[in-house]
Amino acid sequence: MVVRVREITDEEGNKLRRIVRHHQSAVEVKRAQVILASAQGFTPPKIAVIALMSEDYVRTLIKAFNLHGFKMLEPKWGPGRPTRFTEEQRKALVDLALSHPKDLGLPYTQWSLARLREEAMNRGVVGSISEEWLRVILLESEVSHQSLRTWKESHDPEREVKKAYIEKLTRMPHNPPVVLSGDEIGPIQLIPQGGSGWFSEGRPGRIPAEYHKEFGTTYYFLMLNVYHQQLSGQVAPTKHAVRWLEFLKEERTKYPGDQVVYIIQDGLSSHWTQEIRWWARLNNVVLVPSATHSSWMNPVETHARDIEELALPGTNFTSVVEVGEALDAAVAYRNDERIHRGKRFRDTVRKNRRHQARIPVWLRTTKAAVNS
Repeated sequence: MVVRVREITDEEGNKLRRIVRHHQSAVEVKRAQVILASAQGFTPPKIAVIALMSEDYVRTLIKAFNLHGFKMLEPKWGPGRPTRFTEEQRKALVDLALSHPKDLGLPYTQWSLARLREEAMNRGVVGSISEEWLRVILLESEVSHQSLRTWKESHDPEREVKKAYIEKLTRMPHNPPVVLSGDEIGPIQLIPQGGSGWFSEGRPGRIPAEYHKEFGTTYYFLMLNVYHQQLSGQVAPTKHAVRWLEFLKEERTKYPGDQVVYIIQDGLSSHWTQEIRWWARLNNVVLVPSATHSSWMNPVETHARDIEELALPGTNFTSVVEVGEALDAAVAYRNDERIHRGKRFRDTVRKNRRHQARIPVWLRTTKAAVNS
């Protein structure tokens, strides 16, 4: 049976999308990329090529998410010294952190670690505790300091139908059709972009601290061939419907005119103008929408962050052309990398299987024995 992630809600899907697109921890980004790809209907062998991981590790991550949820995204480092706070004290600290200061008669509306530590000691929850230990206890209980956010929930009456249709298109094992997945990266500001790298000690790379936003913004249209896992893209000054239609026409020319092409895209109004719908009907193109407020269903979402990380950090572009050239080069590099590294992964799996086959059955170590 194919290992796949449990059914996820739109809130969970959009949270995974935000982590993949914007999170700072590389470990959490990669793990979220695996879970999101599985939720989009990809099998572990396909995800292994997308995320550059072994199939077994992909399955391990999926099973861990099914058991532990988002907590499994966080890497587990060394345990350190044993704790000196009881479970009752930990629970009391967490309950205090989740309470509203105004409800306790305090003159402020939000907790800081210093205020929370002081109030916990005043109330006798603990005799003494450092702010860092308090932070650790809260994080272990999945409580963190966050900004208030708005939220969206899909009320699309056809949500499940659209989700099932996308999964059907992305999971055909034999003779799959041409399935493309498109979206925009942006807006990309033409300003100095931060980043990191290897530099001489005490002499890091530099970008201007002061600048004028005189070069505007741009967008990058990104298209994924779902089954070949190959990307293509085009820079555009705006995400207007006319620009999007030009991009779709360019992508359509890569396939025979009598072949049906499926294009998965979100519900952005500029993707669904009357002109685009008419063009699709006349050119053997089936436009496939993701559900409202559920753009995480779009397979290309798992790839956009990779392209941004390859092309943008540490740059100071002054024209749309420069941005386009950098992103085009990143797409070409990423496609070549997936071809060669994906082949190495498959070759490694084949070698491991051949090696396993040469070992007598009675000497093989089963997964069940290892887990026990």
